[in-house]
Amino acid sequence: MRLAWAGVRVCDFRLAPVVLSVVLLASGCDVLGGGGSGVASGSGSITVAVIPGIDNAPLRVAVQDGLFQQHGLNVTIKDDYQSVSDETQALASGHVQIAVGDYTGFLAQQAVGGASRRLRLIADGYDAASNSVAILAMPGPGGITTPQQLENQAGGVATPPASMVPPSTGVPYNIQTLAAEEVLQNDGMSPTSVNWNQMPAQDMIGALRSGQVKAILATEPYILEAEEQLGAVEVVDASSGVTSGLPMSGYFSLGSYAHANPSAVQAFQAALNQAQADCAQRGPVQAVLSQLTGMSTGEAAQVTLGTYPTSLNVGQVQRVATLMYDSGMIRNPVTVNAMTFG
Repeated sequence: MRLAWAGVRVCDFRLAPVVLSVVLLASGCDVLGGGGSGVASGSGSITVAVIPGIDNAPLRVAVQDGLFQQHGLNVTIKDDYQSVSDETQALASGHVQIAVGDYTGFLAQQAVGGASRRLRLIADGYDAASNSVAILAMPGPGGITTPQQLENQAGGVATPPASMVPPSTGVPYNIQTLAAEEVLQNDGMSPTSVNWNQMPAQDMIGALRSGQVKAILATEPYILEAEEQLGAVEVVDASSGVTSGLPMSGYFSLGSYAHANPSAVQAFQAALNQAQADCAQRGPVQAVLSQLTGMSTGEAAQVTLGTYPTSLNVGQVQRVATLMYDSGMIRNPVTVNAMTFG
């Protein structure tokens, strides 16, 4: 039977954009902010850039449950971004104040230097759980059943569009391929032995069905869809062993914004942490997944979820930065502790 809940997380494979822009009206001053309650409160408006996916479900929960209102914030979610590069440009231009997405994209921007060094890590968004990131292949005789059979396959393995493709490796890196490469290396495979075929996540199942690719590297809900529609079988659990519990996505702002608006950032953190704690229960997440992805209630009940952390573990996020450097994805090491807010 399929594992339907593996902590509380939703792996970072990005879904096709859906309309979810919401503006929250301020509920007044000092809501839950006084009387020594210890709850952060702020004032002002925050626009959050989102590449829609089940990993940012708690953000949606915080919106629909009025948690930002309770912390004195007006929050607008903009979900029309296609990449982390687009999001960081929006941060730099002031069109948004906070952005959420794939850690490799933001940390790669930080490693490049220049203006992007002003990035600040506000909160951890989503961490992997077992079977939440996987390589799947078609079933049946002659099919791929071991990781070694992925080597040098014509058509290769489909993966969502990459954050970057370093000339030194030729590997199209995003958080998913970074995780998969680490697991494959532990199985004795060369990092360059797999032919990664970049394509939109929503196209991967069709490519696997037609034989255009031999396998797909997927997250939910595409893992579930591939299993149900094609009978696809898991060849590699890319969120196991060295990548077990690997942070997948996080929330970032510019350092200049965080420095100038500490109360607002703290209020945002408090509301988001409350929502992520609420998402320890399946119910709130399941309701949001139906809205975010268009999947049925039954499908939302079956997807394998990761965890939504209620606090930032800098050491865990540093694992991502270290893997990026060790793999050759980035040339300059990134010290995550220097990027944190607070």
